[in-house]
Amino acid sequence: MRRLPGLVVAADALPVLADGMGDQPAGPDDHRAFPRRCAVTAHGPVTPAWTCGGCGADWPCQTRRRELRAEYNRAPVSLALYLAAQLVDAAQDLADVPAGHLHHRFLGWTR
Repeated sequence: MRRLPGLVVAADALPVLADGMGDQPAGPDDHRAFPRRCAVTAHGPVTPAWTCGGCGADWPCQTRRRELRAEYNRAPVSLALYLAAQLVDAAQDLADVPAGHLHHRFLGWTR
């Protein structure tokens, strides 16, 4: 995983390099070069309530969960790390919600 300012990128999201030498990017016919990623979604979190901007349900809503599963299909650890970071932020905003509920809401569905 690489950390860029304000962004965490899964290692498999970076271009695959030819011949393992690190000197040339993979060609356009190499389908592994750029994994498929979800399009921009309307189902992002609205803070500090942590509701879905697309449907109003608790975030991550069912639609966003499906999108995240597809987006992180080959990177389940990266998905867990992303959601754990969101959980930490949400726990600060939703101090009255039990920690077990937040854990189930943000991470429990990923298993």
